[in-house]
Amino acid sequence: MTRPAPMVLTIVPVAALLAALQATTPPYAMLTGPIRTTGHQTETVLSTTFGVKVHRVLKAGTIAYTRFGRAVQLQTSGVWIVVSAELRAFQETMPVRAATLIGASGRSYRQSRRAGEAPGILSAKVVQPGLPTTGIFVFELPDDETLGMKLVLSEQYDPQLKDEIGVFLEDDGTASRDRLEIGKDGV
Repeated sequence: MTRPAPMVLTIVPVAALLAALQATTPPYAMLTGPIRTTGHQTETVLSTTFGVKVHRVLKAGTIAYTRFGRAVQLQTSGVWIVVSAELRAFQETMPVRAATLIGASGRSYRQSRRAGEAPGILSAKVVQPGLPTTGIFVFELPDDETLGMKLVLSEQYDPQLKDEIGVFLEDDGTASRDRLEIGKDGV
């Protein structure tokens, strides 16, 4: 026959220990989420697999470029944000397909598909180790979201156990134009 008092005295501390372990264990999404590195626009931000240096951030109401000999002009009810950057891969050839701009409210804006054919789009390029690759990322967002922006780059959207770089963009470093010409050499 078992005695109830010793059994209760054993079960209660074990149950408390298990509850404490469950409450302090991070969720699965956090354990397998991205490996984040952050920095500022004025510096080169490096992760273990790639690095980024933001050269310029431009804001415009209209962007224009030439595609297959045809002039393209895109307007928006908000603003276009064009980020000129240089990417470097360290260990292996890799794409940096996922670029997201986090606005002032915390909302995320992915690259504009309307401007996906603009020359020099970095998400269409593959970055080779030892060969810096320059180009642009193009975003379309409301004008009130342009303060305190953060550029987030990774190999894929919602990376798991992969590097993700966040770059805080300077508010006073954003040049504003009515019309922005995008050429083969960028902006």
